[in-house]
Amino acid sequence: MPASWRPMWTAPAAARVLAAWAVAWGCSAWAGPIGDQVLAIEAEHGGTPGQVIELLRPLEAQARASQGDDLRIFLAAWGYAHAATDKPAMADAAIEELTDLGERTGNAAALASAYALKATSLQVAGQVRAAFGWIESAVPLVKDVRGVDLRYWVYMTAGDLAQANGQVDEAIRSFEDAVAAAREGRNDRRESQALLALVPLRIVRGEVAKALGVSMRVRELAQRAHDRSLVAAGWVMEALTAEALGDLPRAARARQEAEAIPRPQVPASEVVNSQAGGEGWLSTELDALLSLSALHLSVGNFSAARDLALRANEQARARRDDYAIGHALINQGLADLGIGRVQAGMKSASTGLAMLEQRARDAELLVQLNRYVAALERRGETSESWVRLRESLLLETELSRRDRLSTLIALQRESSYQQRQRQMEQLQHDNALQAAEIRRRAIERTLVLLLAGAMGAGGIVAWRLYLRSRESNRRLAETNQSLEHASLHDPVTGLFNRRAMEVHTEALVNEHYCCVSLSVKQFGNIVGSVGHQLGDLLLCQIATRLNQVVGRHGGRLYRIDGVTFGAIVRMTDDELSLKQLLEALALAMEAPFEIGNQDLVVSIGLGAAQYPKDANTALEVARLAELAKLQTHAEPGNTHVVYDVRIGESHRDKLHMEARMVKALEHREFELFYQGLRDVRDDRFCGFEALLRWRDGSKMVSPATFIPLAEETGLIVRIGTWVLRQACTQAKAWADAGLGSPKVAVNISPRQFSHPDFLATVRDTLRETGVNPAQIELEITETSVMNDAESSIAVLHALREMGLQLAIDDFGTGYASLSYLRRFPLNRLKIDRSFVNQLGSDGNGDAIVRTVIELAHCLGLSVTAEGVETADQEALLRGWSCDVVQGFLHSRPGPAEGATQLLRDQTALTSALI
Repeated sequence: MPASWRPMWTAPAAARVLAAWAVAWGCSAWAGPIGDQVLAIEAEHGGTPGQVIELLRPLEAQARASQGDDLRIFLAAWGYAHAATDKPAMADAAIEELTDLGERTGNAAALASAYALKATSLQVAGQVRAAFGWIESAVPLVKDVRGVDLRYWVYMTAGDLAQANGQVDEAIRSFEDAVAAAREGRNDRRESQALLALVPLRIVRGEVAKALGVSMRVRELAQRAHDRSLVAAGWVMEALTAEALGDLPRAARARQEAEAIPRPQVPASEVVNSQAGGEGWLSTELDALLSLSALHLSVGNFSAARDLALRANEQARARRDDYAIGHALINQGLADLGIGRVQAGMKSASTGLAMLEQRARDAELLVQLNRYVAALERRGETSESWVRLRESLLLETELSRRDRLSTLIALQRESSYQQRQRQMEQLQHDNALQAAEIRRRAIERTLVLLLAGAMGAGGIVAWRLYLRSRESNRRLAETNQSLEHASLHDPVTGLFNRRAMEVHTEALVNEHYCCVSLSVKQFGNIVGSVGHQLGDLLLCQIATRLNQVVGRHGGRLYRIDGVTFGAIVRMTDDELSLKQLLEALALAMEAPFEIGNQDLVVSIGLGAAQYPKDANTALEVARLAELAKLQTHAEPGNTHVVYDVRIGESHRDKLHMEARMVKALEHREFELFYQGLRDVRDDRFCGFEALLRWRDGSKMVSPATFIPLAEETGLIVRIGTWVLRQACTQAKAWADAGLGSPKVAVNISPRQFSHPDFLATVRDTLRETGVNPAQIELEITETSVMNDAESSIAVLHALREMGLQLAIDDFGTGYASLSYLRRFPLNRLKIDRSFVNQLGSDGNGDAIVRTVIELAHCLGLSVTAEGVETADQEALLRGWSCDVVQGFLHSRPGPAEGATQLLRDQTALTSALI
C-alpha cells in the first residue's frame, strides 16, 4: 500500500466532498431545470447527505422522465449522497445507471462520472489501488468533454489517487492538467486549489524554489476568490518552503500571517483532501507536515520523513488530537523501519495503529495497516508482517459489502462504448453522403444554367465547378473508405471485428470451414495488476501470435469482444488438420509476454465446431464453438475442445438440472441426513455429520450428480447457507430437548468458503438460530483453504473467534503443506475413506494412516476416520489412538428422527447405568 497519509473520511468530510463533486459534474454539461434544482439542493444542504437524499427523492421521477443531463446530474448526486452515508449498494446502482446512460447515448460525461464515482467508492473503502484503475479509465473520456468543470474534478481525483499510490510524477501531471482546466474556466479558487496540491509534490521532488513561487501564486488567486482557508494554506506552504530554503525570517512571518487568519478549527479526522479542497485542507502546519512526511516516505527520503513526523507529533499532542498523533507515529515508525531502526519503528507504528483502531476499525485503518505490512516486508520482518497481514485481511473481509465489479466487465463496457461510437460515425457518414449528393446536384443545375446563358464565360465557371465536384467526390470516397474500415475492424488490435466475421461467414455458405472460439483466461486479474493501457498492449501481442498461426493454416482471425477472439479456417472434415491447428494455437501461448518490464504467462481456452458437419448455419456453428470453449475454462493452462453431440447434450442436461435444483430449493425438496460420529474411547456417539440429500419426487438424486453442478454454477452458496441454518436449528433442538450437546459437522464447499459474504452469513446464522457455536463443526476441504492460503488463515481465525470448531475434510487427498497446516487454527483432521478402505490389506496405506494420526496429535488435533465399515478396521484405528470413527459399522446416514432416537437411547442407557 502506498506510503501516503490520507485523512479518514468521516460523514461531515465526505459530505463536503460530495457537495463539491456533485456540483462540479452537474455544471460540466449545462444542466436543465431538474439539474438546476439538484445543484441548488447540493449547494444548500451538501454538509448533510441524509437530508440531500430526502430532498432528491421527489425529483427522481422528473429526472428519469427528462433523461439526458438532468438524469446524469441526479444520478451523480444520488450516488455520492449514498456513498457518504455508507450505503454502497445504492451508490453501485447509480454507477450502473450512469454507465448504461453513457453507453446508450454515447455520453462520455456520464461514463466519466460513473467511473469516477466507482473510484470514490473504492477509495472510501480503503482500496486506493483499485480506485486508481477506475479513475485512469475516466481520464481519457473527459479530454474531449467541452465542460471544463468535469475535466477539472476528474484530473484532481486522478492526481489525489496517484499521490495516494506513491506515483509522484503521475500526480504532478494530473494536478497540472487540473490547473490548466481551472485556468480555462477562469476559476481562481480552483486554480489556487490545484496549485496548492502541487506544492508538497514540488518540495518532495527538491524543487523548493519553484514550490515557493507556486505558494505565492496560491495566495494571490485565493485572495481574488475570497477564500480564507486557501489563503491560510498558501501561507503555511510558504512558511515550509522558506524554511527549506533557509530563509527563517520569511518562514516566521508566513506562520504569523497564517495564524492571523480566522478560520474554523477542523479536526484532523475531518480534513478534506485535494479533490474538494474544503475547510481545513493543508490550512494548518500540522496537516502539511503529515502530508509532506508521507510523501517523503513514498520516494524513500526516510530521514526527512522522520523529522517531519516528529514535528507533526509535537503539534498534534499540543492540540490533543489523538487521530493526528496516531498518523504521526505511523509515519515515524515507517521512517525508522526505512532507516534501519527496526524495533523502534515497529513500536511507534504499532502504537499509532492502536490509537487509530481505538477510534474506529475503518477503511483508514486498513490503509495504514497495509502501509505497515509493506514496510515490514521490505525490511524482511516476516513474522510481524504475517501477523499484521492477517489483521489486514480480516479487516478487509469485515469491510467488504458486496462482490466487486471485475475488470473484465469494465473492458466489456468500454467495448460497448466503442461500438456506440462506431454507430455514431456510421450515422455521420450517411449524413455526409446525403449532403454531398445535394451539393452535387446543385452544382450540376448551376452548370446547366451557366452553359445555356453564356457559353464563353460559362465554360470557365463550369470547369471550376467540375473540379470542385470532382474534389468533393474524391474526399467523400476517402471518408467512405475510412468509415468502412472502422466499421469492420477492431480499433485496439487492428483485426477484423464481429461484424466482419459475420459478413465473411455468410460468403462461405457453400464451403466447408471450421469456426474456432478463443478467450484469454483470468484476463481480469492481469489487467487489475498492470492497468488498462498495458492490458491493451498485451491484447495486441496475443492477437499477433494467434494471427500468425491462423494465417499459416490459411484462415483469418477476428476480435469478437473484450477478451474473445474468433477464427475461420477453410477445411473439410479433416480431424488431423483441425487438431494440428488447435495445438499450434495453444503452443503459441506457451512463451511469456513481456509487458511493462515484467513477464506475463497467458493461458487461453479454445473451442471448435465445423460447418456444415455440426450445424447448417453460421450463427449456430459460432454458438457451438463457444459452447465447446466453455468446457475448457475449468481446466488450467492452454486447453482445447472440439464440439461433439455429447457436449450439447451435457449442456442441456446441466441447464435442466440447474433449473430443477432452483425449484427444489424453493419447494424445500432438499433435506439433511445425519450420520453418527462415534468416540472410540468411550464407545458413545459424540455427534453427527449433516449430509445433504435431494428427494426429487419419489426418487433420491445422488449427491455426486448434483453437488458438483451446484458448485460450478454458484448455486452451492445458496444451498450451503440453507444447510448451515438447518444443521444449527437441529443442534439447538437436541440441546433444548435435554439430549446433551452433540456436535454437528457441516461441509463447507470451496465456492461457499471463498464467497465475500461467508463470514457474515455464518455470524447471522449463529445469532438467529441461537445455537451454541461449540456444537457446530465446519468441515473445509484442503482445496478451499489452499487456493488463497493467507486469506484463508484470516477467515479461519475469524470463525474460531465465533466459537466454532474447524476440521479439514478428506485429509490426504489435497496438497496442504505442513507449514500451512501448522498455521491453520484447526480442531480436527478427517482421514479420507479411500485410505480407511484399504486398512489391513495395504502396508503402505496402514503406515500413512498411522502417521497422519500421530502427526495430528503432535499438532494438538483430534482425528476422525471416515468410511469405517468393519470391526477389524475399527480395531486397527483404536490401536493407533484414533479419536472418532464414522461409517456404516455404527451408523448409516438417515433423517433427523433416527439420529434423535440414537441420542435418546444413549441418554436412557447412561441414566440406567448411573
